[in-house]
Amino acid sequence: MNERDFAKGFSEMWENYFPLLTPNFVQVFNEAYVRRITDPSGVVAQIPLGSDTHQADAVAEFAFHLAAEAYAVGTSVDHASGDPQLTERAMSEALLAVRGQRGQLSPIVHCLSEAEQREGVALARIYERFIGLWPANAAVEFSPAIAGANVIASCRADLSIGTALYEIKTVSRHFQSRDIRQLLIYLALQAATGDRRWLYGGLFNPRVGVFCRFSVDWLVERLSGGRPPLDVLVGFVLALSRDAEIETRF
Repeated sequence: MNERDFAKGFSEMWENYFPLLTPNFVQVFNEAYVRRITDPSGVVAQIPLGSDTHQADAVAEFAFHLAAEAYAVGTSVDHASGDPQLTERAMSEALLAVRGQRGQLSPIVHCLSEAEQREGVALARIYERFIGLWPANAAVEFSPAIAGANVIASCRADLSIGTALYEIKTVSRHFQSRDIRQLLIYLALQAATGDRRWLYGGLFNPRVGVFCRFSVDWLVERLSGGRPPLDVLVGFVLALSRDAEIETRF
């Protein structure tokens, strides 16, 4: 089982550890904490799903991996998109990721059309502007590895900037409870290792051009009803491992 399965299931456990992660909280959260990306160039414009876009998930993955390739070699997204080697590497990583997410019985993933690639490049530029919001000396890591625990497999989160971990959703909707749940799983797994690498968490949507950033302790205290954050995160991992193991047996 992977972290996406955990975020969607185990409702009783989620209610036990984070009872205040309710639809009402998510609505208020979106209204109060989510804001548009604004830099000296102005407000980031939304990038609507193109009429010729038939593989939105692959476009999103291409944007992510193109931004990662550009950052890794210290160049701009525009320059990377004109480099055949970087573009091909980003495309290969994107298609591989989507195949894994869709599963064996899902439709075959095809290479992106020219229109889909242009949309992916436009989305990748938003990553550039988002990273530019933070201090230049803040360490940036795409796909940071996170250790698993018992039956919980090791996994990779989306984007780490300094002491903040961001969950990325390239969608045309508001953030939902399952997005927060997925971020909480990563934060809990990391906390359970004894190394609280991230003191802040956040959500980022390059398609709509919005994000939020918050203290992990604030969020956990708020959602758990005021219990000690570290106790909640570590206890959550232990309970998740135990419940997942029981479910696997039966």
